[in-house]
Amino acid sequence: MSDTAPDDTASGTAADQPRPDLTVPPKADRTARIAEAVSAAGDATHFVPAETGYLEVPVIELDHGNLVYRADNGRVLSELTNAALAQNVSLDDLKARAENAEVQHLLHDLLIDKARDPKGPIYEELERYGRQTDPLLIREDGVVLNGNRRLASMRQLQAANPDGYARFAHVRAAVLPEGLTEQEVEFIEAALQMAPDLKLDYGWINRRLKLRQHVADMGADRVLEAYRFSDPAEIDRELAELALAEDYLDWAGQPGHFQLVDDHEDAFTALQAQMETFKPPHLALLWHRVGFSMIRARDALDRKILHYFPFTDPLPPVTRNWVPRSLAEDHGIVERQNEGENRPLDKSGADRLLPLVSDPAQAAATAKAAMALMDTLKGNQDRLLGFARLMSLLRNAGKTFEEMKVEDLTEEQMRSIRAQLAALQQYTGPVTPADAAHDHEAGDGVRSTVRRTWNKARRLID
Repeated sequence: MSDTAPDDTASGTAADQPRPDLTVPPKADRTARIAEAVSAAGDATHFVPAETGYLEVPVIELDHGNLVYRADNGRVLSELTNAALAQNVSLDDLKARAENAEVQHLLHDLLIDKARDPKGPIYEELERYGRQTDPLLIREDGVVLNGNRRLASMRQLQAANPDGYARFAHVRAAVLPEGLTEQEVEFIEAALQMAPDLKLDYGWINRRLKLRQHVADMGADRVLEAYRFSDPAEIDRELAELALAEDYLDWAGQPGHFQLVDDHEDAFTALQAQMETFKPPHLALLWHRVGFSMIRARDALDRKILHYFPFTDPLPPVTRNWVPRSLAEDHGIVERQNEGENRPLDKSGADRLLPLVSDPAQAAATAKAAMALMDTLKGNQDRLLGFARLMSLLRNAGKTFEEMKVEDLTEEQMRSIRAQLAALQQYTGPVTPADAAHDHEAGDGVRSTVRRTWNKARRLID
C-alpha cells in the first residue's frame, strides 16, 4: 500500500458510514492477548513521561478490537456529562458502563467529532495518508490512555473502506507496565495532554516568510501538499498578508523590522480581506493608508480598530465613499456637499487627499478623524444620508417604470401604483408651472425626480 489513501470513500460524517464493531472482549481476554503480544515484541520501545522520570515501554501490534476507549478522556468530559443528563443518569453511572458497546459507540462518535476539528484534524491526516505514525498508549488491559481520537479515526476509516485502509485493522500501541496506581496513570495523561507543546510556534510573520521561501524553492503544488492546504488560494492569501505587512513597514520607514508587526496579525489579515474586494482603486488606496494609520496609532486610541472599516465590513456601506469625501471636505480639497448628499470623491480629489492621509507622522490624527466620521455616520444615517437614499430609490423606481409593460400588470396592481404615487405627492405637493421651472434648474432635486417618476408611471398605467 502507498503512503496515501487510495480513494475518499471514507469521507463524510460518522452517522452516514458503516460503524465499527465495538463489542468489547472480556477484560481477562484482552489482558492475556496484550501480555502475549508484549512477550513477542521486538526491540521497539517508546518513552512515556511519568512522575519518576521517563518510562521506556514496549511497542506492540494488535487487532484494534482488543482496545477500549477511556471514559475518563479529558477531551470529551463535558459532552459525556451532557449525554449522561440526556439518559437521566449520573456521569459515574455512565463511566461504570464504559465497556458496554453502547457507551463505547457513544464515545466513538464524540471522539470522531473531535478528530475532525479543523484545529487538530487527526481524522483528515489519517484519511489522507492511511498510515499510523505514532503508537497509541494503552494500559495492560487495553484501555487507551493516549490516542483515543486516532484510534476512533482508524476504526472509522477501516470500517468504511476495509480494502483501502486494511492497514488500520491492526494498530501499534505502547503498553504501560502493570501495577501503576490511578494517580500515576492520571499524571502520565496530564503530562501528555496538558503540558505545553515543546515545538515553538513559528509566529504569523515567520510562517509566511518561510511559506514564500518554500513556494520559490519547491513550487506551489508541493507546498500545497506539504502544508495541508485545501485550496491554492490559501497560499495566495497568506503571501498577500505578508506583502501587506512589508508594505506597512516600508510606509512606516522601518523596512524589515518585522518585530513591529508580530502582535498585529489580526489587523493585517482583516485589512487584506477587505482590500481584496475594494473598488474603485483610488478609494482603495486611500483606505489602505487610513488602515495603516489606524494600525500605527492603535495603542493610542480609545477604541478597538477591528470594530471599524477597513478591518470589518463598512456599516453603512456608503462609508467607503462618505468618509474619504468628508476628509477631503475638511481639508478644503473639495466643496462641502449639502447635508443628506453623498457625492462621489473623484480620482482628482483622492489624489490630492492621499498625501495627507499617507503621512506616518500624522497617523494618530488621521485615524481619529476617520473613526470619528464613521461614528458620526453610524449615529446619524437618516439625517446625513436620507436624501441620497431617497433619490436613489426614486431613480430606481423611474427606471423600473421605463422597463415595465402595461400588459404585465393587473388592474389591481395599477391601482396600487396610483395610490403610491398619490402618496408621494402628499410630501412634495402639486407640481405647478413655477415648480416645473424650478425643477428644471434643480436638476436632481426631490420634486424634479418625483415629477419624472410620476410622468413615467402615468405613461405606463394611463
